Formats: sequence, C-alpha cells, structure tokens
Amino acid sequence: MKKISSFLLAALMVCSTFVSCADDNTPAQTTDGTITTAAPVTTEPAEDTPDLPDPSELDISGEFRILVSGNSDVNDFESEDDEGTTVEIAIYRRNAMIQEKYGVEITNEDVVKFNSATGSGTGFTKVYTDYMAGESNYDAAMIGTYDVATLAYSGYIHDLNDIQYLDLSKSYWDQKANKDLSIAGRMYYTTGDISIADNKFTHAILFNKDLIKDYDLENPYELVRNNQWTLEKFSSMVKQVGEDLNQDGVYNASDLYGLLTWKDPLLAVLASAGEKIATINDNGQLELTLYSERVLGLYDQFTAILYDQAHVYDYQYDNVTGGSTPSSTWDTNRDAIFNEERAVFYHNVVRTGERHRDSEVDFGFLPYPKMDASQEDYGHFVSAYHTQFLCVPEAVENYARTGIILEELAYYGKQLLTPAYYEQTLIGQTTRDEESAEMLDIIFATRVYDVGIYYNIGTYKEQLVNMHRTRQAISSMYETYKTSAEQKISSINTIFAQQ
Repeated sequence: MKKISSFLLAALMVCSTFVSCADDNTPAQTTDGTITTAAPVTTEPAEDTPDLPDPSELDISGEFRILVSGNSDVNDFESEDDEGTTVEIAIYRRNAMIQEKYGVEITNEDVVKFNSATGSGTGFTKVYTDYMAGESNYDAAMIGTYDVATLAYSGYIHDLNDIQYLDLSKSYWDQKANKDLSIAGRMYYTTGDISIADNKFTHAILFNKDLIKDYDLENPYELVRNNQWTLEKFSSMVKQVGEDLNQDGVYNASDLYGLLTWKDPLLAVLASAGEKIATINDNGQLELTLYSERVLGLYDQFTAILYDQAHVYDYQYDNVTGGSTPSSTWDTNRDAIFNEERAVFYHNVVRTGERHRDSEVDFGFLPYPKMDASQEDYGHFVSAYHTQFLCVPEAVENYARTGIILEELAYYGKQLLTPAYYEQTLIGQTTRDEESAEMLDIIFATRVYDVGIYYNIGTYKEQLVNMHRTRQAISSMYETYKTSAEQKISSINTIFAQQ
C-alpha cells in the first residue's frame, strides 16, 4: 500500500462520534428542551472492540463475497486502490487490514440500479434464487430497504442475533436501528459503522444563510439551541418569502420561495414529531400507530405549509395540472432554485448537500423542526427508498466466519470509514460553518427507522407521499387501508414468532 499523507491519516482517524452509532458527545438537552454544549471530556472511555478469537487460531482465509443492491449508488465495500477520495481510501484500508489479519479478501457484486429495490427487486431476487437453488454465492449482503424487509418476513435471511461472534450491542452497530427493527426478538437486518448509507440518506433541511439575513428572519441555529425550532416557527418563516419573479401569474420553477420540497417529507415529518406508521411494542410485536389526534394535527400543520404554492415549491408537483412533474425535470429544477438562491429552506437528505458544495451559496444544515416545544427529542427519518441494510442470507455456509468478518468490517468502519465520510463529505467540503456540524450531531443522534414504512404496512407509505398530489385527508386514507394494514401486521407478527 502506498503511503498516505499525515494530514489524511489524521483525517481518517478523527473521532467518529459525530456520525457513529454512539451518542456520547451529542449536545445535551435540559428539562425545558434547550440545547447545551456538553462539558469537555477529560478521560477517554475504553475502546469498544470486537470479542473475537486470535486470528492465528483461525483458518478462514479466502474470498468474502458481499452482494450490494439498492436504488442509490452507494457501495461501502468497493475501492480498487488507495489513491481515490478519502472515503475510497478508507474502504481500501479497511479491506486491506482484514486481508492482512485473516487472509480474507473482501469482494462485492454491485447490482445497484435506480428503482431496482421496491420489494421484490434485484437484491431480493438474487438472495431468493440462491436460497431456492441451495447455493451460497454471498457471505453477506447490503440490500435496499424494501427488498431486505421482504426477505426478512419471507425467511430467506438469517437472524443476526444467532450469528456467532456478531455482537450487535457494540457501539459500532446502530442501537437505534436495533431497537426499531427487532420484531419478536429477531433481528434480520441492521446498519452501523459498517456503512455510511444510513448517514447519507437521513432526512434533513438545508437553508440559505444569506436569504435568512436578506428577509430579516430569525437565526435558525439559535432557534434550535433555545428549543424554539418548531413546526409553527418554521411555517411562519417559510410564509415570509415568496415572489412570482417573472410576473406570469403562475408559481413555478422560475420563482422565489420560502421552501423547496418534494413528496418524501410527507413520510419524514412523522419521525420529526416522534411518530411512526408502525412501532415495535413492549411485547416485541409490530403495532399500527399511524392514527391519533396528534398525527392528525401534525398533518394539518404540515400540509398547510406544503400546499401553499405562493411560498413553497414542490419540484415533483405541477402547480398548473395538479399532477406529477416529469422525473427528468426534478434535478434540473431543484438544483437551479437552490443554487440561484431562490429558496430559503430545502427539504431533502444529508447527501443532497454534496450537490451544492461547489456552488457559491452560503448554506447550512438544520434538523427537522419539532411538532411543538414540549416534544422531548428531534426525529429524523432514514429514507427507506435510498438506504441499504446489512443482512446475511440463509444459504451462507459458515455463519461463524461471516460473524467474524462483519464484526471487523463494522469495527474498522468506526475507525476509518465513518470519520472519513464525516471529514470529506460533511465537514471538509460540504458544510460552510461550525454550526452545521452541531446540527448534524443532532440529526444523526435522532435517526428513526419506521418499520411501518419499510414493510409497506397498508400501503400507507404510497398513500402519504401521494398526498402532495391527491390532497387526500389522512383520516379517510387511514380508514380505507386499515383492514389490509392490520392483516399484514398480524401476518408479519405470526411469521416472526414462528421463525
């Protein structure tokens, strides 16, 4: 391996707590919800390391094959050499360290393709085909959310809790994912420092700092710190900005807005208010939790913002026809509006910041607002469409070997991959200020995994995102699909209990 500069080595070894599963250094909240700066850490805690056999006592050499499948072009295992980006170098180093330690070569088959993981897509098909043929072509897989969820209740992937040497209680595995995704004590897929996909595809808000000043709006960073960043405050700020710039009488991609948005926030807003379509209850069972007075109030508030065409532009919605805009225009319109400083706030995922790091826009990151000031924590939805999760096919020949290598991939991911992503993508190149790093701490510490969305309970995920076009009331939607939702939940609970 070629030498890496001392600066890069330092960057690679930066503390990964900003985006790792551990929440030790996240800003603290007082009893009234205000954000305070954590006291300086004077002693370093003992490092959380894998509990594995001595490599000299093992004979597990050979190829370790990982299937990578999903809707978004993220592959956390592919790197040919140590001369790429900081993230690519981290992946290369991680793979090389495992090969040197165990004689195991990390390889992958990348079948990532837009709109290929919708429940029975490419990743699902490959794992299912192997299972039916009694073959073992993969030692592990990173599969798009909807595909991996289908694999879980179809019985084609293995309970991670039953894999020797795989210890999901360690800090390099995401404890929030473990809590949100475990049904009947069984854990079929998860994430953590083994991957950066969950970080990239966590919902967040970008905002234009110059427009905040131009319109004499309150400093949103201070609103977050003082527990005043609520849906009501967000709405009032959005509604202060909006202009038909070309005076054509139609609000479209040529105009100025308080908010640039799309349909997915209609899912993300649930997590921001601490709500979910379905939740794992105290008995470890899936339970329908979409409908309540609080959820009704949440959507009343949120849609009042999103449907205000004079102040909000939805780049997936045609204000004239009331239908969807062509997908070919989505990126062109949203990039132009934000880069040309024609939107104060911008709903999207953290990765979207990368699209604008070469622009001259002075932007920052913000958490989704709380529903109200009494809400204890912020909440940030990990996008189901975009994210991949780790799973282990049932056809694997040696589960203990797989457990050892996955544990090492996650551990070295915390040492190398997570800080490389943080340094290169978020702090080093994308963010413009220290405050954004503080906000990202909050965002990553409050990730939410909604199994009601992942398992497509009652088709509510489609119904909710389509509200941007149908304008359907959530109460009637809930009643229409309630029976099918309860039937699917009952079926999943029964399957998991029997597996």
